[in-house]
Amino acid sequence: MNFFFKAVAAAFIFLLPATGLLYGQQNADVRTVRWGFTPKQVKEAEPTKPTSVKREKLIYARVPLNDRMVGLEYEFNGDSLLSASYYYYTTASITKDDVLAASAEFDKQMTEKYGRGKTALLGDTKNTVWLTPRTQITLSVGNVDRGWSVELVYLCRVCSGQPVKDGKGKRE
Repeated sequence: MNFFFKAVAAAFIFLLPATGLLYGQQNADVRTVRWGFTPKQVKEAEPTKPTSVKREKLIYARVPLNDRMVGLEYEFNGDSLLSASYYYYTTASITKDDVLAASAEFDKQMTEKYGRGKTALLGDTKNTVWLTPRTQITLSVGNVDRGWSVELVYLCRVCSGQPVKDGKGKRE
């Protein structure tokens, strides 16, 4: 019996800190936010106000990424952050070459950080995907409806898919 109590005590001593590390992780998933943040928490984490607030979306028209000003869109599932997407596309002042250069920079950064991604071509669009334990990152570049664009999407891999009713994690 004494051995049993010592074994249980040893298990708690070793497992409790490990559990705390896993569940207490405070590293950001993308930018300065974590998956599951509420729209209010995301707004508080961003240095500027959103350009547009829509149902389950926060849109920032101009945020710095590398040496470019790009668009950023946060998407929510109910009240829980599900994805973040950077976008950069051809306009009167942004050319196809600018878009392709941005794509090459993003690809290089992601490859340096996460290793070589899986690439697939679909028509005129090239998609490269990287996986982390919590996030799927997709870089897409191609000639789409309005011209050339590049999009860098961070998608939550640990979210349940069920809408969250409130910021306390209670499900609907």
